[in-house]
Amino acid sequence: MKDTILITGASSGLGKFLSNKFKSQGHRVLEHMGRQQYNLNNLEHIHSLVEDAKKENVSVLINNAAIVCPDIPFEEYDINLIESMLGVNLTAPIMLSFLLINQLSGIININSMVGLEVKKPRTLYSATKWGLRGFSNSLKLEKECLNILDVYPTNIRTTPDRKNAMDVEMVVDKIYQSYRNKEEELILDGRKK
Repeated sequence: MKDTILITGASSGLGKFLSNKFKSQGHRVLEHMGRQQYNLNNLEHIHSLVEDAKKENVSVLINNAAIVCPDIPFEEYDINLIESMLGVNLTAPIMLSFLLINQLSGIININSMVGLEVKKPRTLYSATKWGLRGFSNSLKLEKECLNILDVYPTNIRTTPDRKNAMDVEMVVDKIYQSYRNKEEELILDGRKK
C-alpha cells in the first residue's frame, strides 16, 4: 500500500502541483490549505492538523508551506511579518515533524537555494531556511530509520507569467523520483550558468 501524504501549503503553487503528482501515483493526500483551514502560525491549528493526519494514517510529511521573501531590507520588516515568517517557515515544520514523528516513515522539506547560500535582501528568509536545513540535517543523524529529503530549488514556474523559472512539472517529477529513491538531498538550480 502506498504512503499517505500530508502536504502543507497545498492550495496553490508548488504544493498544489506536488499534491497532483502524488495523487497521480496512487497516494492518498491530505492537503493543508493554509489560512482557509489551518493557520500554521497558530499552535492550536497545528494540533488540529496533526489530529487529522493521525486519523488519516499519514506516513509522509511534506513541509512545503512558506512565506516567501518580501525582497526588502531587514530594517523595513515589521514585527508581524517576522513572527509570521518564523512561524510558517521554521516553527511549523519543526512542530509538525515533532508531533507526527512516531508515525512517519519520511519527511520532505521544501527548502530554497537560499538555504545553501546567502543573498541580500533576504535576511530573515535566509534565517528560516538555514534553520530548516540545520534541523533537518541533525534529525537525519538522530533518526536514521526516517527517510528525510531536503529540496533546494531556485525559482519555479508555478504560474505562466513567472519568468526565468524552472518548469514545475520537471520539478515535481524530480522530487517524486528522489522520494522514491530515498535520497537525502535534491538541489534544483535552474539559473543560467
